[in-house]
Amino acid sequence: MNRTLLILLMISLSNLASASVFPRETFDNLDYGLYWFGANSQYEKAGSTTVSGGRYYDPSKPTIIYIHGWANDSSSQLLREDFNNTRNGRPDKDFASLWRSYGYNIGILYWNQFADEGEVKDAEAKIWSATGRKGMRWRDSQRKYHATDLKVNVSDLLYHSMREGLAGFHGPELRLAGHSLGNQVAIHISHMALQDSYSGLVTHDLVPDRITLLDPFYSKYGKDYLNGRWNSGVAKDMVVNLKDAGVAIDGYRSSATNNTPFAGDSANALLNEIAFVEVGSKFFYWWDFGKKHISATWLYLWSMEFPVPAISNSSYVGVSARTSNSVIRDWMYGDRRAVQSHGLYSKTPSDNKFTTKGRL
Repeated sequence: MNRTLLILLMISLSNLASASVFPRETFDNLDYGLYWFGANSQYEKAGSTTVSGGRYYDPSKPTIIYIHGWANDSSSQLLREDFNNTRNGRPDKDFASLWRSYGYNIGILYWNQFADEGEVKDAEAKIWSATGRKGMRWRDSQRKYHATDLKVNVSDLLYHSMREGLAGFHGPELRLAGHSLGNQVAIHISHMALQDSYSGLVTHDLVPDRITLLDPFYSKYGKDYLNGRWNSGVAKDMVVNLKDAGVAIDGYRSSATNNTPFAGDSANALLNEIAFVEVGSKFFYWWDFGKKHISATWLYLWSMEFPVPAISNSSYVGVSARTSNSVIRDWMYGDRRAVQSHGLYSKTPSDNKFTTKGRL
């Protein structure tokens, strides 16, 4: 791989933010945690006042919570991800409205000001440690970093926010979906919830029934804050624990950001533990790494609108947002992955078909 391609890969990771509906003060002051969304990008912050219900949250309904990834320079652009925009080649589709039409609450766990780092590994460190090279600093709209005295990492903060927002949750399903670096957060906080359920600190309702990894990203090499272990290795051990506890875990790869010799860690050992799908994104040029990388998010969210895709070379039920958790668990314990074979050049998942191949 040449230097130009490597630079394009790194740009793809930072090119994630979408047009924001949040006011400037959201970026001038530290703000993080769980937000619920309605149609047309309407939102409310979750907390003690929404536990019993809010404008866009009903504790008795199935719930999906999305976690974004690296957000370099997003604060200075006043940008946060949401579910209704056309940035980075997304279709003109209100995905919050879509999921709500299927009876779901839909929210986002924001950590964008912590994730606003020029180096992806500095944002990644905050997922696991409060004492990494950059500590728990955050960035404002003037591109100024602010040190904090926080003693806990991003996963701790977001887990606390989720626990507070879901204190009264008794819906039939809880899903977490993490994109890029956000997949590490999703795994980490799900494992926290599982451990706390064993000790009685939370009810089992707060343990996600399903975790979805969307074009997951892991940097290479061992880290001091993980006692020399690779991030994907630590996350893989957590995935095994969650898997053994019956949690359904699916993952979708839509770009080369984590599958090249010089960019991210391929994390094959982790991906071989889950229901893993390779989706096509040939509706973008090969060099549109950022668009391909983010497409895993909206392809997954959009797939809720369509029947489960066919597997052309077998009788297996396919893998998408519509697939039942029991089928996802069946894929997790199988010796196969799904690879898209049809519909590669159209954005809509309506014509997608897949074939099976062996594990990575």
